[in-house]
Amino acid sequence: MANKSHQLLNGWTLIAHNSYRLFSNSNSYVVLDHDNDVALQCAVTEQDFEVISSSWNLKFKIIPAFKTVKILNVPDEE
Repeated sequence: MANKSHQLLNGWTLIAHNSYRLFSNSNSYVVLDHDNDVALQCAVTEQDFEVISSSWNLKFKIIPAFKTVKILNVPDEE
């Protein structure tokens, strides 16, 4: 499966595997993994991407110049 791009507030973009699901409330977000566990809880402002919590094995990359966050984990194929 391919990655999916999600537009967040203030021009931020989240890129993650299709199996991840994104839920939002105002400028706060929760990303659920393929097991329905919270992988990432975050908030965005015009200038900042704040990680509130993340799972211990989540790998992600923040590219501030492009206001992009990419979750690098790919679920195991079953």
